[in-house]
Order: sequence, then structure tokens, then C-alpha cells
Amino acid sequence: MKGIIVKWRDAVWKAGIPNGGVSLMIMQHGYDGGSWNIGGLKMPEGIHVTWNGGEFKIGDEIEVEFAELDEVASPVAEESHESILKKACLLSDDNDDVWNRKLDTYYWLKKKLEEEGIIEKE
Repeated sequence: MKGIIVKWRDAVWKAGIPNGGVSLMIMQHGYDGGSWNIGGLKMPEGIHVTWNGGEFKIGDEIEVEFAELDEVASPVAEESHESILKKACLLSDDNDDVWNRKLDTYYWLKKKLEEEGIIEKE
């Protein structure tokens, strides 16, 4: 199967999903570091897979190789897409203040798009 080999500090992870895809996400935070993680999606089951991740700082290097893999590291987590959506819904705040902020943002963005001629004024 196709996959990726990620080398970071003294560790190596091989991640791949037969007939699926994997990704390496790197996010820079502030001025002194960031985080990274390896994930993927098993289809058609819709299962999100996580292998590993970590925090990095200035000077850290991450090496990534696209490779043909015979075996992969065991994931540290697997969760259905449906479960993730349910959690996200539970975390959303449905109080009036949140909805009013969203509505204000919508009207502000709509006005900007109309002013720039991207959408027509109603």
C-alpha cells in the first residue's frame, strides 16, 4: 500500500491505509513552535485514524517520505466520522449570543462582498 514514513527526532512512524489516504498536518503556533499529527480516513467506513503527533520548537526537523509500505504502525486512535460530528455538535454553543455574533458576522461579510462586487446587492 502507499503511505508515508515520518521521521521526527529519534522516532519513525509508517502510516498507510489500503485504498485510503493519509496526511501529515503541521501547524505553526505563535513565534516559538507548533504541533503536528499524522491522520487518515478509512473509506467507505468513514473512520478517522490517528497515528501520532507532537509539539515542535524552532530548529526541529520533520522528514517525510512517500513510500510503498508492507506494514504500518498501529494507530493510537480510530473514531467514526459520525462520532466526531456528534461531539462537535455537543461542543457548539446554541445560546442567543453565539447566534447573534454569527448573524452579525454574516451581515458584515455579505456587505463586504457586495461592496467588492463579488455578489449582487439584494
